[in-house]
Amino acid sequence: MTTTYGEKLEAALSTQIKVELVEREMTQKDLAEAIGVGRPAMNHYLKGHKSMPMPTFMKVAEALGLTPVTLMARAEARIRPESQSA
Repeated sequence: MTTTYGEKLEAALSTQIKVELVEREMTQKDLAEAIGVGRPAMNHYLKGHKSMPMPTFMKVAEALGLTPVTLMARAEARIRPESQSA
């Protein structure tokens, strides 16, 4: 169970990356190859088994055609209370 804000944000980031992949018709393997990490490592990041290092996050955002700020903002929007998301 996620309890801290950081844990919630990491989970939301994983979800958002998966959404971005679907929208681009990319697989985890495609993303892993694009940023130079192994598919198993990418799987661990996206399943929350391992925290994604900041340099990897930056490469992920770039591979998805987003700025890191945009990707993080989209993830953060997933955990904001309903009253703040309007």
